[in-house]
Amino acid sequence: MENQVENNETVNVKGIILLLGTIFGGLISIVACGTFLGFVSGVVIGLVFAIFFISVILPHKESDR
Repeated sequence: MENQVENNETVNVKGIILLLGTIFGGLISIVACGTFLGFVSGVVIGLVFAIFFISVILPHKESDR
């Protein structure tokens, strides 16, 4: 018990969501379209959706417990 180290580093959740949104948006669109332009448009759409998710859906009231 004495050897436990407290790790107080925080994870940048918003950055991870933006990264995953752009990567998966690009991957899904390249599978659906099969072109480089489809990949670029998928990356842009994934980024827009990730920004929408962070700004509208993700914020919530902090718990008092």
